[in-house]
Amino acid sequence: MSRKDDEIDPRVVRTRALLRQTLMQLVTEKSYGNLTIQEITQRAGLNRSTFYLHYIGMHELLEDCAKDLFAEMRNEIYEKASQVKPQNLEDYEPFVECVFKHLQQYLSFYRAMLGKNGDPYFSSLFQELLAELIFEPMRGEYHSNAESELILRFFTAGFSGIATWWLESSSPIPVGEAARLVTRDVLPAYMKLTED
Repeated sequence: MSRKDDEIDPRVVRTRALLRQTLMQLVTEKSYGNLTIQEITQRAGLNRSTFYLHYIGMHELLEDCAKDLFAEMRNEIYEKASQVKPQNLEDYEPFVECVFKHLQQYLSFYRAMLGKNGDPYFSSLFQELLAELIFEPMRGEYHSNAESELILRFFTAGFSGIATWWLESSSPIPVGEAARLVTRDVLPAYMKLTED
């Protein structure tokens, strides 16, 4: 059976979803770096050999989990983008709010994965997503060079740091207020540095 056929097979879809769910549950109990495939398969009620039919190792499962979660966030943001074409900075607030709402929906998982005991690889995947969904579209057409990439990386890391603080502090300010502050205080500085 080809990989394409595997993805259509409902049993494969169910098994992968179960493994992703189990990973998301376990990282809230134990740090990702200390998890084993054996723990995941036992909790999921599967054989270890079943895991290897779907994934090479833990990082491939984590990538699949991130891909699934990020696709959900991407869809929410693209849905907003189809309704509103940002003309000024305030128009970006609903997009930033989508990020915080998504983080709130999966609070325990993101807190575990982006926090101090999280996984650096997952953190970099999250920053890439922020760049794609928030920061790169704001630059419009641009020539990629070292300076523009440096600015992009600085602000995506900063936004990721804000998100991590917000998660670890148990959402100290409401989602809407967090989105408003980022839109009002972070994005203007980014736009100013990217103008040329």
